[in-house]
Amino acid sequence: MYRTLERASGPLGFVRSFFQRRSKEHVALRGIELVVHPGEMVGLIGANGAGKTTLVKCLTGIVPVSEGSAQILGRDCATLGNAEKKRLSLVMGQRSQLWWDIPAIDSFRLLKEIYRVDQASFDKRVREHAARLGVEAQLSVQLRQLSLGERMKMEIIGAFLHDPEIVFLDEPTIGLDLISQETIRAFLREINRDRGATVLLTSHDMADIEETCERLVILDTGRVIFDGRLSDLQQRLVGRRTIEVHLEPGSRTWSPELAAELLPFDAKLLREAPLSLTFDVPTGSSRKLVQRLFDLFAVRDLAVERQPLEHLIKAIFVAGSAQAHAEPSATHAAPVIATSSIES
Repeated sequence: MYRTLERASGPLGFVRSFFQRRSKEHVALRGIELVVHPGEMVGLIGANGAGKTTLVKCLTGIVPVSEGSAQILGRDCATLGNAEKKRLSLVMGQRSQLWWDIPAIDSFRLLKEIYRVDQASFDKRVREHAARLGVEAQLSVQLRQLSLGERMKMEIIGAFLHDPEIVFLDEPTIGLDLISQETIRAFLREINRDRGATVLLTSHDMADIEETCERLVILDTGRVIFDGRLSDLQQRLVGRRTIEVHLEPGSRTWSPELAAELLPFDAKLLREAPLSLTFDVPTGSSRKLVQRLFDLFAVRDLAVERQPLEHLIKAIFVAGSAQAHAEPSATHAAPVIATSSIES
């Protein structure tokens, strides 16, 4: 829970604010119940302001919860000691833990002393991580002179230097090019597979979630509206297809009166561009719709794909009441993260 200050508009309101300040309370998280087991990779998504970053801050002890309890590694998140903090790591896409004016390798050496990493392990991890992320040649370059993608890769190397058991990644690929995004995703998959690191990843890019996580948690206005296996959610997409049609120059274009043509197929128009149309249709009707589209338009190219996961996520947000429960992890070890109806 947090407060924001309010004042009336205009010069008079500005003067009054010096003598009488009004505030409004906001609840960022409501009744969050979440259990994460060792080795899980959990994707956390939601619209801006849904509470993703606040939840990460609560779980890492940066922000105390107002009600309920939050535990990590068996200890209350607000009272984590150095022993527990050494087993955690946090990367925030818009905040840096490295020093701007010195080379990344010098920041890594400082982190080595903070986390008391022995020299042999330090050298091995820097070498391996830099090779995996393709930034060996940039280790001695001043951080401010690196590209955004290179800086983020250095942030991730710094986060994994002390071999943490639990890693929180808050939008680590924001603003990065496609190659950098895929390199980071591959790195996270390898770290999870080889070292068994537990990862909680927040992102607005569904490709980040689909390519790394087995479990998905969706937040909406501070509440969990979905918590389940990503494969279960993807299974719900099998029943529909997306048909993208590219038209020849000079072909007839889409017009409102053509909407009646979609009714027999239970299809709908998703996107319209000058020379392309995208439709959503049940799988059983996709072939007949394709035939009808060739009758209606001069088709240059056509692609049929399963419905993008983003469409189902959007439907869940719109419904606002979808509920699912994650199946127990294959391991029966005690959870490394557990919350009980927390509010903040």
